[in-house]
Amino acid sequence: MRLHAKFFTILAMLMAQSAIAQDPDAALSKLSPDARDWVNRSCSRSLGPSLWSSCVVREASAASRGKPDLSSLTPELRAWVISSCSDSLGPFLTISCLTREKAALAGGLPNISSLTEEQKQWLLRSCSTSLGPSLYVSCVQRESAALRGTKSIPQQPRAAAPPAPRQHYSAPSRSSGREGYEIEVAHNDELFIINGEKFEAQTYCLGWEEGDEVLFLEGSPVGACSSAELLNLRTREKCDVWCE
Repeated sequence: MRLHAKFFTILAMLMAQSAIAQDPDAALSKLSPDARDWVNRSCSRSLGPSLWSSCVVREASAASRGKPDLSSLTPELRAWVISSCSDSLGPFLTISCLTREKAALAGGLPNISSLTEEQKQWLLRSCSTSLGPSLYVSCVQRESAALRGTKSIPQQPRAAAPPAPRQHYSAPSRSSGREGYEIEVAHNDELFIINGEKFEAQTYCLGWEEGDEVLFLEGSPVGACSSAELLNLRTREKCDVWCE
C-alpha cells in the first residue's frame, strides 16, 4: 500500500509539473517583451481557448530558444536567409526555416567554376535565388552535375515531349457541406497559414498563393491532425500537407 501511495504521489507531482509547463501564461512570462509580442501576434484568440493555449505553448517554446546565430555568414548571405524566413510565419516555423537555410549555406555556395560561361548562365537561369538558400543550393548542385557531363549546350531548344498535364479536379459543390478557407500566408510553395493554423507541404504546393481558397478533403482546418489533403479552388489541384 505504501508503494502504491508513493507511486500515485509521484505521478501527481509529474502531472502537476506537466500542467505548469503547459500553462500558456507561464510560458509567456518567461519571454522577453519582443518575443512575447511575436507569440501573441502568431496565436489569435479567435482560435478558442484550447487551440490558443496549444499554439502559445508551442510558439513560446520555440521563441525561448531564440533565432539561430547568423553571424558566421557574410552580410549578403545573412540578408538572403532572413528574407527567406518571414517573421509572419511565427516563432516555430521562422526559427525552423532560419536553421534550415543557415545549414544549407554552412559549406558555402556550390563551386561552379569548372563550367563554361555559357553553362553558368544556363544554370543561373534555371536556379533562381528566390527559391531561398536550401532549394537554390540543391538546384545548383543537381543542375551543375548534369552540365559537367555535357561538352556543349544546345543552341536551339530541342523538341521535347510535352509535360504530363497536371491532374485537375472539379470543385465540390457547396452542398457537399465542406467549407472553404482562405490561405492567409503562403511561403515558398511549402508553408501556409490557413484558418490561423500552420501547414507544411509534404512536397510542394506549386503556385498556391495568399488569398486562394482551399477545401479540406481530409484532415482538420483547426490543425487537429497529423496530415491533411487540400484542394485549391483556384487551381483545382490537390496537395498533401503536414499539420503543425
